[in-house]
Amino acid sequence: MHHRIPKQSGVSFTIDRGATFSVATPEGRQVADLVAFVRDSPTERFSQSYTRDLNGKIRITTDDLLYTTAGEPILAITDDDCGVHDILFGPCTGWMLTDRPYDGGVQNEPGGCRENLSLALAAAGVSEPVPDTLNVFQKSTITEQTYFNVRESPAEPGDTITFEAKQGAIVAVAACSAKGVASGSDLGPIDLTVPDETTIHERSVLDERAD
Repeated sequence: MHHRIPKQSGVSFTIDRGATFSVATPEGRQVADLVAFVRDSPTERFSQSYTRDLNGKIRITTDDLLYTTAGEPILAITDDDCGVHDILFGPCTGWMLTDRPYDGGVQNEPGGCRENLSLALAAAGVSEPVPDTLNVFQKSTITEQTYFNVRESPAEPGDTITFEAKQGAIVAVAACSAKGVASGSDLGPIDLTVPDETTIHERSVLDERAD
């Protein structure tokens, strides 16, 4: 089943062990933020730091694993067109998008990925805080052993990353709300492919303001 996540929005869904799902950038460059929680124990969730540590990498791709706060695999990357995904930065959030300058001004957007992921997860019954994310299609570099910087996403239109669930999980994905170097000034949607009959919970800060 295919589902398009509108720009500046997030979704959540449940995935069974052994099932697969894919995340794609239909227009290219647009970054997506992804988190995963153990379905039967949501206090155990994706950990950026343990994923870096246990893979021995600051950038993950095909055949790498995403690990939880308990050091257990939760997702495996089985196929990857882009090969560049960030595990250094946290998700954008409201204060980043209202207080930080963007191209000499202020972005002044209503909400970030942390808020959108939290709303989507709440719709699926998960009340745990949103952890730092896998920033899909985002390129980050470390320079001179001190500084790290976001670069323009190298993702081409249609680039896709596919995951296999290593245990039952609740996954949330957001089309990143941050304008700037990574996704550019024209934010776009993210495409999701999940098993048929999957229930998609979709919510965003924009929806909350419209209600």
